[in-house]
Amino acid sequence: MSMAAALRPASPTVSGAAARSVQRVTLLHASGLVCGALIMGLLLALARALMIGAGLRPLLVIPAGITLAVAVLQCAGLPIPQSSWQVPEYWRRSLDAGILPVAYGAILGFGVFTAVVVGAFWVFVAASFLYSPPVALIGWLAYACGRTAGFSFALRRRQLERIFLSARTRMGLVVGSTLIAALVVFT
Repeated sequence: MSMAAALRPASPTVSGAAARSVQRVTLLHASGLVCGALIMGLLLALARALMIGAGLRPLLVIPAGITLAVAVLQCAGLPIPQSSWQVPEYWRRSLDAGILPVAYGAILGFGVFTAVVVGAFWVFVAASFLYSPPVALIGWLAYACGRTAGFSFALRRRQLERIFLSARTRMGLVVGSTLIAALVVFT
């Protein structure tokens, strides 16, 4: 089951309630994504500051280069090291409907607890090592906004779930998101 299918509200019979439910789920998911992405950005800024404090500023290109190489490998369709953990099914049954989208968004925003299917994630990790923390945090906010836009679109268009399940379409999304992120970050 896709993330959008898992979090899509049931179609209520009250007129207009479905649209409000979709907006609510999207906003809750976005808040979790922003929090998770900012936490990741702050942790990477801390790692950068520690390296600079230890006099290792010239070595910042090493983690940045590694993460950019991972982005390229992902765009080439090669397997990359990542967690295969996904949000457990029992969360849908046991968590409050107002908490589930926030929790899932935070986990996706943080990025390392689930499979990283968006190559842009690796570009923003690299940017966190190469740029000042305020600039890197703006990048992480852009990452969260991009993920939110994709989620919102998929939530509103049920037929997209079948289209996005094809390997060719997924690869196009990975390459496209990585190129857009690279253009934004490095221009």
